[in-house]
Amino acid sequence: MNNEKLPIKFFAHRDIDKRRVEGGGNNDPPNWLLPEEELTKRAFDLNEEFNALKLEIIKRNEKESTIPIVFLAKLCEDATAKSRRHDVTSMFQTKEHSNVIGMTSSDELMIRIDSIEDMEQISSRITDPDNNKYALSCLESFSLFKPKIVRVDGKQNYKVKLQNFNKSKNSEIQKQFETTLNSENIQYKKREYADNLTVYNLQQIQPTTLDTLEKHNIFGAIFSMEPMPRYTVKLDSYESTQEVPINKPKDNQHYVTIGILDSGIARIPHLDPWLNKKRWTPYPDSNIDPDHGTFVASIVIYGDECEKKKWVGGSGTRVFDATVFPDIDKEGIEEDELIENIKEAIKYNCAEVKIWNLSMSIKREVADDKFSDFAIALDYIQDKYKVLICKSAGNCDNFLFGKPKGRIHEGADSVRSLVVGSIAHKEGGYNKAEIDNPSPFSRIGPGPEYIIKPELVHYGGNAGIDLTRTPIFTGVTSFSKYGTIKTSIGTSFSTPRVTSLAAGIYQELNEKFDPLLLKSLVIHSATYSKKLKIPNKERTKHVGFGCPKTVADIIYNAPYEATLILRGKLVQGEYIDITDFPMPDCLIRNGFFTGQIIATLVYDPILDHTQGAEYCQSNIDIKFGSYDDKTQRDTTKPNILNPVGRRGASNLFLNNLYSKRRMKSNSDDFALKERLLIQYKDKYYPVKKYAVDLSELKETKYLLPNKLWYLSLRGLYRDHTASKAEFDNVKLEQEFSLIITVRDSLRKAAVYDEVSQKLDQHNFWHSNIKLVNDISISIDSK
Repeated sequence: MNNEKLPIKFFAHRDIDKRRVEGGGNNDPPNWLLPEEELTKRAFDLNEEFNALKLEIIKRNEKESTIPIVFLAKLCEDATAKSRRHDVTSMFQTKEHSNVIGMTSSDELMIRIDSIEDMEQISSRITDPDNNKYALSCLESFSLFKPKIVRVDGKQNYKVKLQNFNKSKNSEIQKQFETTLNSENIQYKKREYADNLTVYNLQQIQPTTLDTLEKHNIFGAIFSMEPMPRYTVKLDSYESTQEVPINKPKDNQHYVTIGILDSGIARIPHLDPWLNKKRWTPYPDSNIDPDHGTFVASIVIYGDECEKKKWVGGSGTRVFDATVFPDIDKEGIEEDELIENIKEAIKYNCAEVKIWNLSMSIKREVADDKFSDFAIALDYIQDKYKVLICKSAGNCDNFLFGKPKGRIHEGADSVRSLVVGSIAHKEGGYNKAEIDNPSPFSRIGPGPEYIIKPELVHYGGNAGIDLTRTPIFTGVTSFSKYGTIKTSIGTSFSTPRVTSLAAGIYQELNEKFDPLLLKSLVIHSATYSKKLKIPNKERTKHVGFGCPKTVADIIYNAPYEATLILRGKLVQGEYIDITDFPMPDCLIRNGFFTGQIIATLVYDPILDHTQGAEYCQSNIDIKFGSYDDKTQRDTTKPNILNPVGRRGASNLFLNNLYSKRRMKSNSDDFALKERLLIQYKDKYYPVKKYAVDLSELKETKYLLPNKLWYLSLRGLYRDHTASKAEFDNVKLEQEFSLIITVRDSLRKAAVYDEVSQKLDQHNFWHSNIKLVNDISISIDSK
């Protein structure tokens, strides 16, 4: 087939594809409901524990404290499902508040109580098992909340977070806390990490000062106190004799600008033509060491030229220097200062700079049961200023000591960011990684709640140790602050390749800036190398969804494939069910449908930092498959809201439908590089990707030529957010970008043309993606 390049397409679901969520279920009692005798005992035991909490609020009343009591309600095993959680949260709701203010883990709710009256109301429910049997069957115990206090010897800056009640109460509590700090002559800085996430940096605190704070009433409002994290950035580099010619921007051509959130960029000859005139920084020049930032910026602009490889493509971008990190030999930086710097740099430049690179090593691993404050802040900044941040996964030196790789660093668990790990581009005598395999230093996922982080990898170098236990590095090439060519290793230097790729796509599109679209395009293009030695089940942990293609390969199709983009919004109570998906008949061979389907769904989940591991409060599920025929439904019956249904539908994104024997024996490019069948189940993954080959299905009954095809998207919301929205009378919604590719595995059928024809036939709106210029590059054979 020829190398004709055909632009990928947007299409939109029709009005008839918009469906209403229907109620279901029955009135039979669930099997987890406690029998009467056990229920009575459970109510008695819980009330005994609850009575002990009453003493605490009586004590606070005697001290005339206005700080609510916070206690923990521990849920029984498997009681975290939405169907059960709603009954529990309803038990603690009073007229004024929902009272569930957060989670400390997946099975512990934080409950606020403001008065004896509230406690009596809740107590009356606990002692009434007949009317509260569902909630009581889910509850295991109550205990008073105690703040997390981490003490260290000597003077130390402390990071303090207060309880999150509601906006008005938080403001009142903060004033009380600040009054207490002032009365004890404690110096502090107040930082807003995100909405309702205020952090205090207490300056040079002795352990005895913590004891003093515990004696004040305000101590009951503290959520946690710990040493303020400090961050560092490191560049190991080596001289090179390579020469790279200086490129200059073309006259009368628009260039996208990438913001480099780093240690500064030197105005070396190679960068000066591309570097914005002004630098944003709170630091004087004497406190800036631009070596790391220069290396990163040079990869953005000269990455392909330095390696003499076409890894990214594109036509160049400008760079903006946001020096958010000082020279660490002269001064370090604490978490709150770094977040404030990033926020300010983006706030004042987000109108012109939409894509930002953040390549910094933060030396704290992510936790399983909560998202880091740094990640929460990065998500908030991206939401508020409508930008995209590409973030490095972090480096690990465990390979030097024969230890397993560490988890990604804090900040790399940012839901909104594109997080990037590293793979090896070369092999040396003592390097541990083979080409296209994870670099020995690249940290691995998953993120909290098993979300896939990093999502992507790119080339960031190789490493190992020789016979004398000396580290050996095979670095990628870039420029030093002096303008000389150097090599270095790190996820810091794989990340700017992805940043450059995202900017390159944005530059070629004549579309409004859309971070969800850019993320989905880059991730959709990602594949695994045939050389990858990681087992299939471990791939996403080490390399995410793989290494992305070049700019041209992402925005164009070959004639034997068609890529469709569905960009939209899912509103609570509705779902999308496209019953006329344009599956081309040209893929029918020997009496059955054939082909490869790749689908990537990226959406913006509702986020709530008070909910611990359940930070992602919403989800979208995708189904794709075949069915027998459409059915007419009786909308006069209860719970029947949609007049058209599907009979004999099968979701072909289910792993158990595929033959393990066929999958194991298949060794073509698709099987080695693209196949992806993750069982996301009920996990709230903000990125989902499937890649299936229909020839690997166990049964051909799904592929009969008379089959119709469907595509369905359905939203789901955790009980905390759903209940809060109901309480506040708010309609929830989620933005999403779905990209789906249909491809002929033999690369012969005219898939692109027939998909376009079927879109017209079934009255779908569709349009080629708008491009600024036609890229004069043919599609390489794949």
